[in-house]
Amino acid sequence: MISLLSIISLSAFGQLQGDTYAAAKQSKKASWTITYSDSPGLATLVNGKPDGICYDLMQEFAKYVKTKAGIDVTLTYAKVDDPANFTDFLSTVKQAKGGVFGLSNTTITSERKKSYNFSPPFLKNVSMIITNNSVAEITDIKDLSASFGSLKAVVVKGSTNEARVLDLKKKYLPNLVIESSSSFLKSIETVVTEKNTFTSADFTYYLKALKARKPIKHHAIFDEAGEEFGIIMPLSNDWNPILTEFMKSGFIESSQYNKIITDHLGQSVLTFIKMIK
Repeated sequence: MISLLSIISLSAFGQLQGDTYAAAKQSKKASWTITYSDSPGLATLVNGKPDGICYDLMQEFAKYVKTKAGIDVTLTYAKVDDPANFTDFLSTVKQAKGGVFGLSNTTITSERKKSYNFSPPFLKNVSMIITNNSVAEITDIKDLSASFGSLKAVVVKGSTNEARVLDLKKKYLPNLVIESSSSFLKSIETVVTEKNTFTSADFTYYLKALKARKPIKHHAIFDEAGEEFGIIMPLSNDWNPILTEFMKSGFIESSQYNKIITDHLGQSVLTFIKMIK
């Protein structure tokens, strides 16, 4: 049995908590608390209901837990005040206890593994450099200083995208001004409205902006395909071993996984990510 309780405001929870796997093995029941940071196609609310690849993945995981361990799982979705604020999302998950799962475009890094548990990767990412459409496309790195010299960067603090821009500053743009944004969507909107800005964003945000016909440009010479997204959990979450077991059971190669990707991102994206090395 898998059920979803009504979506409850994060403020009603205080510190997020969920049942541990250790306790659930005894009671054969578990309540998971799900929080999220809004990410196109991955984790969001559509007409007030949870939607996205991550949510579907958690539903499949709950079915696996029922089959494998005989545990009935209830999913409670914690609605946050500002779902676009990725920094707050990370902090909320870090402070949570037990069976809490964070859904978003969270890149797996060795540094983050010191503060969080991660599932195995569920999706490969391409990190992109995005400008307003009025900026000439860069096809050679030697042109970066001339083309971007008068631009400022807008990034989400603490993200791998910020680290990427800091690296560009160190190597090529020593005078670059970097401003912080609370969300990836706001960073994109800044690029849309302010022609003298650029940002680093994951490919899902780029696709969302293109679909909305935003006047943006992706500079393919800067594409980086080495990142992977994972479900994020507090260190006290002891469900990670069985979640890892589920992810490595063949699910990522399954037709159900392919359907989930296609449903939320489209067939062309499924083909695209299968090609990413």
